[in-house]
Amino acid sequence: MPYNVITVTRQFGSLGRKIAQKVAENLGYNYYDRDIIELAVRELRGDLDQMLAFDSQKISAFDKMMYPLGKGNARTKQSLFEMEKSVMVDLALKENCVIVGRCSDYVLRKYDIPDERMLNVFIYAPIEKRLEICKDELGIESPGEAYKYLTKVDKAREEFYKANTKHKFNSHKFRHLMIDSSMADADRIAEIITSTAKIKFGI
Repeated sequence: MPYNVITVTRQFGSLGRKIAQKVAENLGYNYYDRDIIELAVRELRGDLDQMLAFDSQKISAFDKMMYPLGKGNARTKQSLFEMEKSVMVDLALKENCVIVGRCSDYVLRKYDIPDERMLNVFIYAPIEKRLEICKDELGIESPGEAYKYLTKVDKAREEFYKANTKHKFNSHKFRHLMIDSSMADADRIAEIITSTAKIKFGI
């Protein structure tokens, strides 16, 4: 039985994660984001904190977003990403799922997951809206702190995507749908993506 996969790449503060979770709920699909790292580490039979090199540091969830593969050495990061790719392909082959980030749109296409079984979504929003979301949804009260996190996480995601795909983060190259999440609330944006998935997958 063929399975369908929705990949979601998103700007920080665009509510991409929340929207992706709602899409998965709407369709009854399994949802994965940073937990792909944990699955990969388990496959490598390693210690999560040790491999990500966060164990001896006080680091917030926001700070972790600046290091998609942790702060370990280059070899550890490469091993981790190779296993992440394997995990993503395995998930796409055995279950209907929504995968957030991890260059999943590029990885799954490169590893021959058929286009008719994929919906690649890019979620973005104007910087003013993202700063507002940082305050209202993520609890970052200081506008200066919000802007700092936003620009740093944006840069980290752009560099991570470019390093592993050789393409720009905001490129339309591997995307079927690019949507501005400021157009409506998260549930309505999720409905648009859900409807698009149903059309593409014929369900």
